[in-house]
Amino acid sequence: MSLFGLFDIGRTAIYASQTALSTVSNNIANVNTPGYSRQEVILDIANPASSGSFEVGNGVVVAGIKRDYDTFIQSQLIGQQQNQGRSDALNQSLSRVEQVFNDVQGMGISSAVNDYFDAWNGVAQNPEGQPERMTLLQKGNTLVTVAKQMESGLTGALSQINEGMSGAVDRINTIASDIASLNGQIIRQEAGGTSGTANDLRDRRDALMNELSGLADISTFEDNNGAVTVTMGMRNLVSGEKAYTLSALQNQNGDMNLFLDNIDITDNISKGRLGGSIAARGQIESGPLAQIRKLVASVISQVNQVHITGFGLDQTTGNNFFNPLQVSTTGNSAGAQITAASISNLSQLNPDDYVITFDATNNYSVTDTRTRQVVATGPYVSGSPIIFNGIQVAISDIGAGTVQSGDTFAVKSPLTDAVKNFSVAITDINKIAAASAVNTLPGDGTKALALTNLSTTTIADLGGGTFMDYYRGIVSSAGVMSRAASDSLTFDNNLLADIQNRRDSVSGVSLDEEATNLIKFQRSFQAGAKMIQITDELLQTMLNMV
Repeated sequence: MSLFGLFDIGRTAIYASQTALSTVSNNIANVNTPGYSRQEVILDIANPASSGSFEVGNGVVVAGIKRDYDTFIQSQLIGQQQNQGRSDALNQSLSRVEQVFNDVQGMGISSAVNDYFDAWNGVAQNPEGQPERMTLLQKGNTLVTVAKQMESGLTGALSQINEGMSGAVDRINTIASDIASLNGQIIRQEAGGTSGTANDLRDRRDALMNELSGLADISTFEDNNGAVTVTMGMRNLVSGEKAYTLSALQNQNGDMNLFLDNIDITDNISKGRLGGSIAARGQIESGPLAQIRKLVASVISQVNQVHITGFGLDQTTGNNFFNPLQVSTTGNSAGAQITAASISNLSQLNPDDYVITFDATNNYSVTDTRTRQVVATGPYVSGSPIIFNGIQVAISDIGAGTVQSGDTFAVKSPLTDAVKNFSVAITDINKIAAASAVNTLPGDGTKALALTNLSTTTIADLGGGTFMDYYRGIVSSAGVMSRAASDSLTFDNNLLADIQNRRDSVSGVSLDEEATNLIKFQRSFQAGAKMIQITDELLQTMLNMV
C-alpha cells in the first residue's frame, strides 16, 4: 500500500466516526420522544487492498444504521393497547351509569317509590281527606319526575358513548391516511435496498399503529416492500398507499353502527375504545336502562290493575291512576292492517323493537331490530294473534285483500316509551279510587290499603320480588358492572406499563450509554484526524528528501 492509502484509511475512520456521532446525537435528542427506537451504527471492515502476495486493511465502512426493535414486543404492545382501550371506555361509561343510581346523594328512585306508597297509606287512613289526596298526586308526580331523570341520565350516557364513537372514527380515518402516506414514503426510501432502512418513518408508523390499536382491534402484516396492511372488522383499513374510510352511521334505534367499505362491521369490533363503547352501550341498553323501564312499566301495570276496580269520591270507577302502557305499531301493506296490539306477558317484555315481514307463501317472521334475530315464525291467519316476547299483535285482511310478500309491520316495545310516557292520569282528586264499592263511600279506604300493600307484594313480572327488591338488583348490577370495569382497567394499565417497560429496555435510549458512546466515537474521530495529520507530515518529509 502506498503512503496515499493512509489518507483513505483516515478518511474512512473520520466518516464512520462522524456517522456514529450523528446517530448518537440523534438518540440523545429523542430520549423523551414517544415511540422512538434507539438507533445504532453498524461498522464493517472495508474490502482489503492487495499488496503483493498479501492483503492490507483498507479502513472501515458504515454497513448500516440498525433500529433496536423487537417485533414480538411490538405485537404484544398493539394487542394490549386494544385491551386497555376497551377497559378504559367501559370504565368511563359504566362509572357514569353508577352515578345515576347513587341513592346516597338522593339521585335514585327508591325514596320516590317509598314516598308514593306511603302517600297511599295516608289516603287509606283518611279516605275523605283532601290534603292526603293532594299529597298522593304530588308524590305520584314526583315519582314520574325522578323516573324520567334517571332515564335521562342513562340515555345521556348512551349519547356520550355515540358521540365518542363518532370522534374515534374521525381519528381512525386520520391515522389510516397517515399510515398509508408513510407506507409510500417507506417503500420509496427502501426501494432496492440501497438506502438502508427508513428507521424514523417506521417509528412514526409504529406510533400511529399503537394509537390506532387503542381505538379499535386491528390486525397488521408487512409485505416484502415494507408496506403495512391494516385490517379492522375483517376488512382492509389500509392497504399499501390506500386508506379506506370508516363511517359511523346512526341506526333506527339511535345507536352508531360502523361501516367500512360499505359493510357493517359493528359486530366484529370488540376491542379498543370502539369495542369498549359498543360493549358498554349494549350493557346499558339491555341492563339498567331496560330494567328501570321494566320497573316503571310494572308499577304502572300493578297500580292501574288495582285502581280501576276501586271507586272515587265522585262514585266513578274504571279510572287508571297512571297513563297505561301502549304497544305502538305501523304498517306497510295495501291488503292488511294491524287490528289489535297488546301486552300478553309483562315479564317477557324487553326494550327491543320488532318488524313483522311476510314471504311469498304467506308465512310471517318477527325480527328483533337490535339483535337482528328472528324471534317468531308461522303461517299467517287473518285475525289470529301473533305472540312474541310478551307482545300480542293481530293482523287482519282489508276487504278482499290480504298480505303480500314484502309487506312489513313495525312493532314498538311498550318498554321503549314506558318512562317517556309515564305520567299521572288522575287530575281530579275525587277520582282517586280509595273505596272498594259505591255503597261504602266516603269512608272506605280498602283499595287505598291494597295499593299501599303493593310496595311489599311480590311481583311475578319482576321475577318474584317486590318493587324495591327489583330496584336494589338494578343498583347492585350497575355497581358490579362498574367495579368489574374498574378492576379490568387497573389490570390492563399495569400489564400495558409492563410491556412498555420491556419495549423501552430494548428500544429506549439510555443517556448514560449514549454519553459513553459519544466519548468513544469522539476519540475515534480525533484518532482518524490525527492519522491524516501524521500521514501529511510523512508525505512532506518525503517530498523534502527529493
